[in-house]
Amino acid sequence: MTTESDYWQKLRKKLKGRVYAWKVNASFVRGVPDCWLSGYIQDLWVENKRAHPLPLVLDLTDHKKYLSLHQQMWLEERYEEGRHVAVVVFSEHGHLLVPDLEWKNPIPKLQFLEKAISMDELADQLVEIVGERSKIAP
Repeated sequence: MTTESDYWQKLRKKLKGRVYAWKVNASFVRGVPDCWLSGYIQDLWVENKRAHPLPLVLDLTDHKKYLSLHQQMWLEERYEEGRHVAVVVFSEHGHLLVPDLEWKNPIPKLQFLEKAISMDELADQLVEIVGERSKIAP
């Protein structure tokens, strides 16, 4: 199963040239999401989380398995400031974009499986949210 770092490299290749995608490496600041995407319309802070194996109920607030308490606080505070945030969950069953603060709601396995998409579809979804950079006038 892919690590979060390897996952990001694969996803970044699908985004390259379409949006600005920055892998955040903030080892001195706790809670900052894995990456920041910027497009023609807006920007988006994204935390990537691996769910392996996929549990019967995916609870992203479980700070021992998924979002740390610092990550949860950071996402909540930025969202309250009006920033766009999301969590991307990836598993052997597919990928799921969890926008805004929806990560606070448990996700049943069946719901995850019904909504899971391919990495190509995820990249397209992310580009649609932030806006394709090619639309910027030269």
